Amino acid sequence: MKPKNTRSVNPKIPFISTAVLMFLLLVLSAASARPQPENLAYLVNAQSLNAYTGNIITPSPFTADSRKFSFGLHKFNIGVNYGINSSWESGVYINLNELTPSSNGSYDTIVTTSIALHSKYRLMKQSEDGQPFDFSAGFFGKSVYFIIGKQLNDFFELNFEAGVDVYYTKTDKLGYFFSITHSEKYSNFIIDYKSYTGQANIGWRVLLSPDVKLDLFLTDINRFRSTFDNFMFGITLTS
Repeated sequence: MKPKNTRSVNPKIPFISTAVLMFLLLVLSAASARPQPENLAYLVNAQSLNAYTGNIITPSPFTADSRKFSFGLHKFNIGVNYGINSSWESGVYINLNELTPSSNGSYDTIVTTSIALHSKYRLMKQSEDGQPFDFSAGFFGKSVYFIIGKQLNDFFELNFEAGVDVYYTKTDKLGYFFSITHSEKYSNFIIDYKSYTGQANIGWRVLLSPDVKLDLFLTDINRFRSTFDNFMFGITLTS
């Protein structure tokens, strides 16, 4: 007798669904806690894992404060940004894990994958200039990106952002990314996704003070390996 065909269940799907459901429940339960405008300005001035001002792995349209530094540390990822003016930031990203002498590959390969310069210019500002949306362009390492964002303060304090990456040293030249952020009085709940790496993330950013932001991220949730590998604790300091 032939065995019956059974449908295999992908363990990643329930995990992703649970993460998204948790995010939606947090949004609905906290809908009454409206953030103060000044708190929101502090929350968005925080670094992503790639060092540029952003979400978890995706950039945001926002930039570092004018004439101020921001320093980010997320496990092995270090970032230093400087706000050249109110619309322009530049900085450097360093991955200490890839920079160690035990890393495989030539010196040039190690430096290319572990250190990246970046810069971003904010072309349109929704909150400050009354534009219909935020829009920025920038580069990171050997790629350029364009991002648009829309703040919906009257709809659960949500902020939607989406953009494209252009890789000029890769076979596949184009990628896309997006994020959804819900703001509370002293924190942000974040979901973001980057198509080029296929990485989806969920996280919580907490405002400890105007100059200190704490990040608790669960990264690459569609390829969950272990809590140590996927959990990311980090902090952004501004001065």
